[in-house]
Amino acid sequence: MTAADQLSQATGTTPAADPDSDERSQTFKFEHKVFSMDGGYFSYVKNTQEAAFHIPLGDLKGSIAIPVLRSEFDLNPDTKDGKLLGIVEKSLRYVREIRPNDSIPHELLDGTASWTVEEKHRTIARNRLTMQLVSWLTGGETQVVDLTQLEQLSEDPQTKARVQEAFARAAEKLGIGADRKQEVVDMIDKLGRELSYIEALRDRYTRVQYIGAQLGILSKLYKREPGVRNEIFRMQVLIRAPLADFDSMFTQADAQTGEILAVLRNIGAQTKFIREMRDELHHRLMLWDEMINPWAAVTVERSPDIEALLKDTYRFLARNFSISNDWPLAGRRGR
Repeated sequence: MTAADQLSQATGTTPAADPDSDERSQTFKFEHKVFSMDGGYFSYVKNTQEAAFHIPLGDLKGSIAIPVLRSEFDLNPDTKDGKLLGIVEKSLRYVREIRPNDSIPHELLDGTASWTVEEKHRTIARNRLTMQLVSWLTGGETQVVDLTQLEQLSEDPQTKARVQEAFARAAEKLGIGADRKQEVVDMIDKLGRELSYIEALRDRYTRVQYIGAQLGILSKLYKREPGVRNEIFRMQVLIRAPLADFDSMFTQADAQTGEILAVLRNIGAQTKFIREMRDELHHRLMLWDEMINPWAAVTVERSPDIEALLKDTYRFLARNFSISNDWPLAGRRGR
């Protein structure tokens, strides 16, 4: 299937039959001159999370919401630019900014991720799967969550010896024969590549957990200042729901791959689930980027800097996670 066909499936449109069709199917190649303005880009409006086109206006920046853009410049969904605007709206779930002539995110073209992971995350994911296979072999299938324990087990000589046996036994159980254990190895590698993105996101999520933990510390540091302490308490209430949702989603991702043979028998469906979970987690964590870096750069102590950051954090939490803001938890699905 070509990239153009993949894009057609993702967007429900048929690429135009012209010399630029293949390039257009993979890039945001707009025709209207409004998109040729220097510095123009698409992103969400911070306060409303509405997709908009941002353009420079001297020392200021203007934002045009996509529905307004369609109306003002007659870019209805049947036009080439109108179709691309629809893809922009979908794409902003995967990337923070889009500029004219940027590539369309891989998530919409072939389902892979537009971002990369570190080798350590690939190693963690593969080791988790391998340890599950070994534990299945010994009759007590369990998941190893602790990274230190996982590393120790992976390096243990006895475990390494059992890994090869586990591959062969799994091949027998899958009905392909022990002599074709390499096929099981390949399946583990394939699934590990998909799960490495979940591991990278789990790693990123620890930065969000860090913010919650620092609020607890600051609550004690400011115990003699009721105004600040009360504001911290409200933040602790607001952050509780998104943290719980993240925890639930990671638990679901782990549980979905918990029975290793069932996973290998249904690797196509499992890959689809992992990618859906990956995209939802990535989308939610992108929202936290504006808070993660400031908290990582500040010393957690009573100071004007920390008090300014607390105010910014309160505004962020109130804007995105008010008590009435019930985010739908994507991934609440069974195997």
